[in-house]
Amino acid sequence: MQQSSMLGSFNLTDEIEKFDPSDRTSGRRAETLIKTDHLRVVLVTMKADAELQEHDAPGPITIHALTGAFVVNVDDRNVDLPAGHIISIKPQARHAVRATRDGAFLLTIGWSPDSAGNVPPLN
Repeated sequence: MQQSSMLGSFNLTDEIEKFDPSDRTSGRRAETLIKTDHLRVVLVTMKADAELQEHDAPGPITIHALTGAFVVNVDDRNVDLPAGHIISIKPQARHAVRATRDGAFLLTIGWSPDSAGNVPPLN
């Protein structure tokens, strides 16, 4: 039997509806959709004014706003990230995310084998 080359397939609209962050005191929720040795794809839903405090990631990341609006602070600079926009951040760069409107973003994290054990959980 041939093994599939596909790692996953998701309807992001359905996933966003399933992972409403309203029941969380933090106002945010993170669900890993794809996890491999070198890649993680995470759906993050946030209520307005919820925050991910400043942190870093061992590999390069992208934050792709799907719905709502966010502000990403990187290099002491605020970058507006409305729905449909994407930002890429270098490895180990300190950054924070705040929702300015209820919304969801897709976080992609890549890393090398030597840093794979250092990927922090988002929940």
